[in-house]
Amino acid sequence: MQGMERVLQSDVRAPYVTMVTGPPGSMKSSFCMTLLSNHLTRTGEFGLYCTVEESVDSLLRGTTSMGLNVPNNLQLTDFTELRRENENMDYLKFTRRMIEHFKQQHGDRFTTFVLDSLGAIYSLTSVDEVMRKKMFGFFDFLRSMNLNVFIITERNVGTNAELQGNEGFLADAVINLGMDQRNGKLIRTLQIEKMRHCRHAMEKMAIDVGPNGMVILGPLFD
Repeated sequence: MQGMERVLQSDVRAPYVTMVTGPPGSMKSSFCMTLLSNHLTRTGEFGLYCTVEESVDSLLRGTTSMGLNVPNNLQLTDFTELRRENENMDYLKFTRRMIEHFKQQHGDRFTTFVLDSLGAIYSLTSVDEVMRKKMFGFFDFLRSMNLNVFIITERNVGTNAELQGNEGFLADAVINLGMDQRNGKLIRTLQIEKMRHCRHAMEKMAIDVGPNGMVILGPLFD
């Protein structure tokens, strides 16, 4: 992503699980689509983007509006039909099987995965002790697949990294996207709250949409 050198001093290595959090409108999906599209275009690897609440057509319209071209090696899939057909669907189990399928099909070429969003899955099930244990096992499974993973979830302003369970502790990184009011204008922001094994900037960064997706502009000073 353009400007990422302002945030990270080195790259991360799989397996790595990153939570992308923030309020509605903070462009979490756009952030992940920019990363995946650019990375897969550059490397030729295979990636999977799974959306629970938004259709693939809607996701593509948003991607096109940012000037991004979705590469052929990025598979987009949505759960919208499954939600209509089966209210008792075990979405984590289905996602695991889907990842295993593409891992068998593409092998080590399958390197990146986005789940959009965890909050949508939680809205369709009960967040209890059983679900928390399932989530712990799901994170272990993702790491066993040797993937770079981005899990999107909404978070209200001011709440901490535990989110709805222990995901903030289970994840290797937590990236918080937000919005600041400056001179009557909303400025979208990015800040690293947690990132294992990588030196990173602590400042809040201003972000925007450039000609080819999201761009990190630099530190946002008071």
